[in-house]
Amino acid sequence: MVKMFISGSISSKEIPQEVIKSVDDSRKRNYTILIGDAKGIDKNIQDMLKADNYKNVEVYHVGPSPRNLSDREWIDRRIPVDIENKKFFKNGKYTREAQMIKDKAMSNDADFGLVIWKDTSKNRFGNISVSKGSLNNIYNLLVQNKYVGLFYIPKPEKGIMRFKNIAEFEEQVIEKLVQKETKDYYYKMKKNANKSNNKSNNKYSEHGNNEQLSLFG
Repeated sequence: MVKMFISGSISSKEIPQEVIKSVDDSRKRNYTILIGDAKGIDKNIQDMLKADNYKNVEVYHVGPSPRNLSDREWIDRRIPVDIENKKFFKNGKYTREAQMIKDKAMSNDADFGLVIWKDTSKNRFGNISVSKGSLNNIYNLLVQNKYVGLFYIPKPEKGIMRFKNIAEFEEQVIEKLVQKETKDYYYKMKKNANKSNNKSNNKYSEHGNNEQLSLFG
């Protein structure tokens, strides 16, 4: 069973039409949809799949129960984290680092991914904040030779861009489209990435990869 990981920025409020079409096509192929439990894109995709009565969905979370779960018949997968470690659990809440462990699990379990991403937004103090989770998801998929479709919200005219490897993504997106803050974070993240976790062979044939990429137009 082919598994498709869908993720996106928490700040994003709407699902682009191109993404809706890709999700519809994935349903017709009965792909398993892996999705997180955050607000924003996660919740919106969940609601869309619920409205379509699609059951082949798995929702990943780190807490005792998902923060958002639109259909109680879906599988919910809790990813264990060490709550004794303040890096992952602080002041009664799971941290961003804990959520990134969950996202990494989805990247590992998926065969390919679709990301709806706005690389920066302004926080409540008016400072620029990088959408790190979605960027990490793109990286974690591509370093495992798993294809990624990217809808880059600031450039909707580009539609869903398709990437087969890190070099393509860096050349077309990191070097040409994103904000300086995003570029700086990306290369720092890449430098610090655990290389031992980045070696994985794609279990699908080239035919299978082309089938997956066809979802992205």
